[in-house]
Amino acid sequence: MKLGTTTIPIAGWVIDPTNPQAGRESRLKAIKKLVAGYGLSAVELTLDFNTVYPHIFNAEFYESVAQLQKELGFVCTVHLPFMWLDCSSINETIRQASVECIRQVLKIIKPLYAETYVLHLWGSTTIQIMNAMEISRHKEQVMQAILAQADRSLEELKKLIYPLNLCVENLEAPSFDFVVPLIEKHNVSVCLDVGHLAYQGGGEIGFLDRLGDRIREVHLHDALHKTSEGNIVDTKDHLALGEGQIDYRAFMQKLIEVGFDEIVILENNSQYDLERSIARVNDYF
Repeated sequence: MKLGTTTIPIAGWVIDPTNPQAGRESRLKAIKKLVAGYGLSAVELTLDFNTVYPHIFNAEFYESVAQLQKELGFVCTVHLPFMWLDCSSINETIRQASVECIRQVLKIIKPLYAETYVLHLWGSTTIQIMNAMEISRHKEQVMQAILAQADRSLEELKKLIYPLNLCVENLEAPSFDFVVPLIEKHNVSVCLDVGHLAYQGGGEIGFLDRLGDRIREVHLHDALHKTSEGNIVDTKDHLALGEGQIDYRAFMQKLIEVGFDEIVILENNSQYDLERSIARVNDYF
């Protein structure tokens, strides 16, 4: 297994758009710190930075990352853009624009060698619609329409990314079982986000049992969820491992038992949380 994280715990989410050079340098320094300082073997690049700040995270920046990759020898993964996008939108214009946005960013990062490409197959609006459909007699019709749009997007994305390197991530809703038929149809892979499962009551071990042969990447972070009469009413994720309710030790042991030899990305948002997470899982790598 290879352990990694994003640049966010070191460089943060906020970037000054008036100082492109500082924005680029902060990310490159973060990569060096993660690999040379913490000894991590993988770095996941968040490509929403390119779509929101294209004048900062341009082709020149990714050429610099590719050079660092050669010098430091780390594995690179990418999280495809998802903010304000929706590859399953019933609005065909939005769906097409979302796929086109991914197409454009793939051109920009061409100098990189990426092992996996993580995809949010639907966006926040579609999640809201699917949740609202729980009490609607039109639920099946709407859900099938969403699935058909997701099908079209995967068909188009397979022409841009080798299918087994394209990893569809489980999100907060709905149950991932909803999309498994498309995963199998298109022969794409899966990114298991352990924290996201908390929104549905957990079940990361069962997820591994069901889909282990398709999982190419894991997003690992802790989560706290409170329930009321069996319903989840509040969930906090992206916590340091050991600070929530996820049994990360049992999960890591399960990864070892099933022979998982892919990438585990720690998804923490602060340097303090990242350091605590690294300390708690280092022995498994």
